[in-house]
Amino acid sequence: MKYSLYFGLRTLFILVLLSSCRSEPAETITFLTVPTEANSSEPNLHKANDGTIYLSWIETNADKSNTLLLSTLNDDNSWSTPKTIANGTGWFVNWADFPSITSFGDNGLAAHYLDKSADDTYAYDVKLILSNDNGNTWEKAFIPHTDNTNTEHGFVSKVATNDGNFLAVWLDGRQMAYAEKDSTITKEMTIRSAIINKDGILLNEYLLDSRVCDCCQTDAAMTKNGAIVVYRDRSEDEIRDIYYVRQINNEWTEPKPIFNDNWHIVGCPVNGAAISTKENTVAVVWFTMANNTPKVKVVFSKDNGETFGEPINIGVDPMGRVDIEILEDGSALVSWMDIVEDSTVIQLQKVGADGTLSELITLTESSESRSSGFPRMVLKDDKAYLTWTNVGEENLSIKTAVINTKNLK
Repeated sequence: MKYSLYFGLRTLFILVLLSSCRSEPAETITFLTVPTEANSSEPNLHKANDGTIYLSWIETNADKSNTLLLSTLNDDNSWSTPKTIANGTGWFVNWADFPSITSFGDNGLAAHYLDKSADDTYAYDVKLILSNDNGNTWEKAFIPHTDNTNTEHGFVSKVATNDGNFLAVWLDGRQMAYAEKDSTITKEMTIRSAIINKDGILLNEYLLDSRVCDCCQTDAAMTKNGAIVVYRDRSEDEIRDIYYVRQINNEWTEPKPIFNDNWHIVGCPVNGAAISTKENTVAVVWFTMANNTPKVKVVFSKDNGETFGEPINIGVDPMGRVDIEILEDGSALVSWMDIVEDSTVIQLQKVGADGTLSELITLTESSESRSSGFPRMVLKDDKAYLTWTNVGEENLSIKTAVINTKNLK
């Protein structure tokens, strides 16, 4: 969970290369005002099938309680008056393990946040909370994992299924507690999932992988053949590469690597993969420091994730914190955080499946601190919408912008 190793690998050659290819056309980017209060962080975006774009975030109140809020994007690119999803005390609010919203069924929304279960730093539960009227009212929150251990549960992904339910995926530390009572059990983080209906009932629960990296984000998407989940694995030799599993005919496949970077790291890099799907195409982006060289890599599949091509390298001196969306032409728009001329910036680039790269677009300057979080992105028509946390001198605040992808050359 340390980033100091990411910042010592800049070279003059790379900086000169950047100055020759970087582009920041003003007409491409429009910044949107967000109706948030002070000390707002952990923003996320979701686009529903009907085109509605939802922005969620956490506000930390003066009494140290927390509120999870929701806003929708209006036709004029303004954000609606926020609505409260949930509030309370004792939440686990973390720069890397952030809430999200997912639409499902006819009028369903599923949100989640993290709630402390004991005094230990990483003892917290996932709390899911549902709305069946497009976010106007919310039901009582519930816990999707059934182990009742005071261990880490988080890094949640959610995606709608084709039967009106949704899939929830999370990292699960229950084996840490089991190992305390049974010496034959190894202390390992697992990744688990459940199918949940609109009433909050767990229809099925699955173990996807019995040994994974402790604190890298997961991501999930639907293909024509079923769900696909990406995450960072952890081998017995501390190789922590990106793996995936697919749900085919209601059965989960064995875990497979997206690509064997062979990144050996004794500790979690807190840098997960992101995935996007469209028609038969799957695109995945991730960060690696294999061979002590920071890289952001993009890979495409044309057969719903059955096979993947060779990775395409992008970025200057990347920190990771990636996201990806597939564009109408089958290419992908990628966002990540980069170090350029000693400044931390949010970068975007269009990546073709054949390796073609557009000019770099620098969205904005950011901060290398953990508080700056992970920029998130959704795509609607030819517009990409991004949100991120701005680190001010006194408070954290939420920023959003829209990018005209037609201007990416």
